[in-house]
Amino acid sequence: MSKVIAIQGETASFHAIAAEQYFDDDITFVSCQTFAETFAALRDDKVDFVLSAIENSLFGSINEVYDLLLKDQFWICGEIYLRIEQCLIGLPDANLKGIKEVHSHPVALAQCEAYLDKNLPDAERFEHHDTAGSVADVKKWADSSKAAIASAAAAEHYGMKVLAHEIETNKQNYTRFVVLSKDKTKDAKANKTSLILSTDHTPGALYNALGAFAKRELNLSKLQSRPIIGKAWHYIFYADVAASAQSKQFQAALDELTAQKCEVTVLGSYVSGEH
Repeated sequence: MSKVIAIQGETASFHAIAAEQYFDDDITFVSCQTFAETFAALRDDKVDFVLSAIENSLFGSINEVYDLLLKDQFWICGEIYLRIEQCLIGLPDANLKGIKEVHSHPVALAQCEAYLDKNLPDAERFEHHDTAGSVADVKKWADSSKAAIASAAAAEHYGMKVLAHEIETNKQNYTRFVVLSKDKTKDAKANKTSLILSTDHTPGALYNALGAFAKRELNLSKLQSRPIIGKAWHYIFYADVAASAQSKQFQAALDELTAQKCEVTVLGSYVSGEH
């Protein structure tokens, strides 16, 4: 039976590529313009899963997604890392010298800034909500002076021409995507757990909380602070722990955090993606 997946972006976007790599069977996409729309689709039972970018190796965490996780507290049931290779894409008759406009997602434009400054310094840059969507727009406009930045898969999907490959400034460019579900399933192979942690607003509270993991040799691969709306200068913390939520060490750490009067919400326990 086909799985219905909400993604931010169109077919052949990096979200779509990540979803196709994660789900090896038949899937159907619900394309959304914003991350909020993807969460709403799952909230309203219009899809089975959401696959959402959550951080990039160059630009860091996507705060909007973390805030949506706090609001809806969907279950993280998996993750995948994708190497981001950006291409300059135009119409079949386009050439590099004739490009006067470049269209793409703002992050993609920023990732390719050095290439654009060197090779297309006079071309105007325009922001779109999606990389693949910008390719669709360039095709629709049928103007060979316009180009888009997106994946090679987007060029193939829309019958467009790749004018330049791998134009991103830093080749160590990876995006981490998480898979979200309403069902809090237990995975016997899980080796990573994501959680929300809040502590008392007292000196040493965070230090003591982190000690609950350190004394059990549980590695925190990520610790992200976010302000608590309505409580100025108070924060919650998102953490990724290299352990299953069902492990004895993790459960012992949770018991100690409870004794410290910390509030902990487990967002998911899953198999860590390869990167």
